[in-house]
Amino acid sequence: MKRKYTLMDYDKIAIIKDVVEKGKSKKAAAVKLSRSIRTINRMIKKYRELGEEGLIHGNTGKTPVNKLDHDLIFNHYKETYEDFNILHFSEKLKEKEGITISEATVRTIFKEHDTLSVRARRRTKRELKKKLKNMKKLSIEQKDQLIQLETEEFTGCVHPTQPRSKYFGEELQMDASEHEWFGSVKSHLHLAIDDATGRLVGGWFDWQETLFGYYAVLRQILTAYGIPIKFKTDRRTIFEYKSKKSKDMSEDTFTQFSHACHTLGIELEAKSIPEFKPRIERSFQTLQGRLIQEMRLAGVSTLDEANAFLNSYISKFNQQFAIMDSIPSCFDIQPSKEQIDQTLVTFAKRTISKGHDVMINHNRYALYDEYNQQKFLLPKTKVSVITMMDSSMFVLHNEKLFALEKIPERYEFSPSVDRDEDYSVPVKTKRVIPNADHPWRISNAKFFRNYEYLIM
Repeated sequence: MKRKYTLMDYDKIAIIKDVVEKGKSKKAAAVKLSRSIRTINRMIKKYRELGEEGLIHGNTGKTPVNKLDHDLIFNHYKETYEDFNILHFSEKLKEKEGITISEATVRTIFKEHDTLSVRARRRTKRELKKKLKNMKKLSIEQKDQLIQLETEEFTGCVHPTQPRSKYFGEELQMDASEHEWFGSVKSHLHLAIDDATGRLVGGWFDWQETLFGYYAVLRQILTAYGIPIKFKTDRRTIFEYKSKKSKDMSEDTFTQFSHACHTLGIELEAKSIPEFKPRIERSFQTLQGRLIQEMRLAGVSTLDEANAFLNSYISKFNQQFAIMDSIPSCFDIQPSKEQIDQTLVTFAKRTISKGHDVMINHNRYALYDEYNQQKFLLPKTKVSVITMMDSSMFVLHNEKLFALEKIPERYEFSPSVDRDEDYSVPVKTKRVIPNADHPWRISNAKFFRNYEYLIM
């Protein structure tokens, strides 16, 4: 197969040919080709042995051994990674496919195929739109792309620059984002990020934005790092509640979450504008371009799988994006597991029924004291039901705690009809009631009087 010559190749052939066949000066040839006399002599020797082909570089026309197959890479994108941005796609090619490729090369491949990244900038979209309009013949995909570009309205999201906090743990920003994180059903990602380091310190998935979701995040923070100085949040009723009858902002009543923060000594600051907590808003934008795709590749389809995957992904995210070193920490000492369990609880008001029991979630419960004796409070007595994160429940009345035991609708065993060998007597466990110095017993009367917005 005859090689394709360039203009420089034709000049080289003509000059060496004149030297060999017409006896022209080697020095003049060296000047014209910017080569030494020794190199001109080698060219003359190759020309006499191989002819014109001897003057052409041996790799001319050959495919480099390290050349990337652009079509193969683009097929990977269309088949598996279509919802990845350019940087994330190049990282996954190296991690999953063993292909090392730069972000700039991926961008070149996208331009060759007239394809936009999911995070394409407005300028890139304008350039592609102009190119497609100037093309005389468009494929079906290109026509669809042009229609999308012409009808799409660019909506930017502005996050003003703010100085970071000095210490790790000085300010944590917390929020929840509703999105189709996995599957086709929307769920809520509860998240907390440190302002000084940009480190994700806790995350939890739930179907709705719930108190339990924020408690799960706070539990992760307390267990892994300790007690932070301050939380910045939205002004939601989960964090703050202002009575409609009160015009004074200083009379905001505690909610479940703010009461837990108050007990731990954490300052809680809430405002309704996104600029108040830009780190968490920007982190949601990053996660929506990365976490969704990672969970899809991992086959995540349930809430439990999503929370298990999130736990491992946060450390990977922090290694890549957070400032991991040289920032001093100001987290307070880590509380014990018992202290955390006693703090992250929910309160609800209930009334003792005529049967001296309390109804919770359509089930009736009997009250027992620390001596394992059933207690019979007067009907219509107002009590507070305390539910821990492990679903264990207690009743608080006049600063006394009572354990609860579910009352079954029917007996499981009839001594008159059933045989003894068909029934095993359940083992009674000792009811554990918190000590007298428990934080639930201490000065909570004001909280229960003012507590109007109940979250179950």
